[in-house]
Amino acid sequence: FNLSTVSINEAFSPLFGIDVTLKNNLTCKLEYRSTRVLNLSMTSVQINETTSYDWVLGMGYKINNFSFARLFGGGNHRAVKGKGNGKDNEEDNKGGKQSSSSSSSAKGFNHDLNLRFDMSLRDQANLTRDIATVTSTASSGNTAFKFSVNADYTLSKMLTLSFYYDQQVNTPLLSSSSYPTTTRDFGLSIKFSLTR
Repeated sequence: FNLSTVSINEAFSPLFGIDVTLKNNLTCKLEYRSTRVLNLSMTSVQINETTSYDWVLGMGYKINNFSFARLFGGGNHRAVKGKGNGKDNEEDNKGGKQSSSSSSSAKGFNHDLNLRFDMSLRDQANLTRDIATVTSTASSGNTAFKFSVNADYTLSKMLTLSFYYDQQVNTPLLSSSSYPTTTRDFGLSIKFSLTR
């Protein structure tokens, strides 16, 4: 048999992880991932080893029936009404609650605000091991830190407003091959769905 190359792949995605959902609509996630790829070349008598270690942290929170008017103090404009006895006001308030609940049920959707926070750290390296000289040298690799924030707000049954912010910082393992880079992306998007 003439074997030119031999490769071994190892992947734990994740090696261990914790995913928790609390009663107050708060979700938390923590993961640790590990991968390794070994390539043996019989022609060059070398072993190329690529390793990657990842830490992932994520948090999310959902606010049901979120109102921007309530956030700026404009949500209690129906609390004060005209003069009248207590029964009339109580009946009006009850009627207002029933009408608001019936109107929200008639609409068939809630103005939910979904917040998401994700952070990850990846350490990746590529090593070349020479079997003849028993030496190891680093050929490439980097450390990547990523931070992202997402917010989705339901405007109507078919419209969803989304805001996102992503930042990624890459630090190379070898300063002679490349430079540290930082990328930032942010913006607003409106999703219109006809299937709902």
